[in-house]
Amino acid sequence: MKKIYKIFLLLILLISISQCQKKSDKIIAEVNGEKLYETEFRTLFTKSEWQNTSQEEKNEIIKNWVEITLLAKEAEKRGLGANPEVKSNIKYSRKTILANKILTNELKKIDATEAEIFKYYNLNRHLYMKKITSYKIQKFVVANWAIADSAIKLFNENEVFYTVAKNLGRNYVVKTVEKNDVSSALWTQLSRMKRWNIRIVNDNNKLIIVQLLDVKSEEKPLAFQAIKDSLRIVLMSKKREQFLENTLDSLKIKYKAKYQIQGEK
Repeated sequence: MKKIYKIFLLLILLISISQCQKKSDKIIAEVNGEKLYETEFRTLFTKSEWQNTSQEEKNEIIKNWVEITLLAKEAEKRGLGANPEVKSNIKYSRKTILANKILTNELKKIDATEAEIFKYYNLNRHLYMKKITSYKIQKFVVANWAIADSAIKLFNENEVFYTVAKNLGRNYVVKTVEKNDVSSALWTQLSRMKRWNIRIVNDNNKLIIVQLLDVKSEEKPLAFQAIKDSLRIVLMSKKREQFLENTLDSLKIKYKAKYQIQGEK
């Protein structure tokens, strides 16, 4: 529906300016002497829109221009142009086109610097929180499954984890890890373990013995770099809304606007 409405406005704009082209310009459509020039047609698109619009879509707009021009001329011939409702609609359409044009010109000047985006991020960190789970573990590497099984037997006999690690393994460590700190295999095992559980895990072709010591879940803000692009979109939208509000307030004073909200009778 939005695409149809956009095409409709484009066609209105085409019809409204079709009398202002140079005679040397290329004519791409004509109805009873009323010409559609290539230059005026191109002004309906930004450079990127022109490049990204297929020739089929452009031809469809030209075809629509011809069809609407034909119908409009017949309507004029029948005197419908003098109809008060039609006149009012034409007047409103012209205002809509002019309003859209000035908004497009002004809004494209608005930008958001990285400093502004970072400031917005700092002021609104609470809106961009993520639940982070971390595990405190102790672990060590063993040479093979036989040693791993021996370690488990010792744990079942209440042997101290550090002592077993010292006697049967290597690379003993105690640390707190988050999801991005470890392999998916180890993280999957940790997420299934309860506190004090011990597991043998094949971690990137290394056999490790790991014990879960503690689990913590807390809210942390998402990293700025990870969401910078989406923050820019949000901030640009807010800046445009604020600009529009300020502009309209100023114009209401400048042109002494007055209106009354009409209620149901």
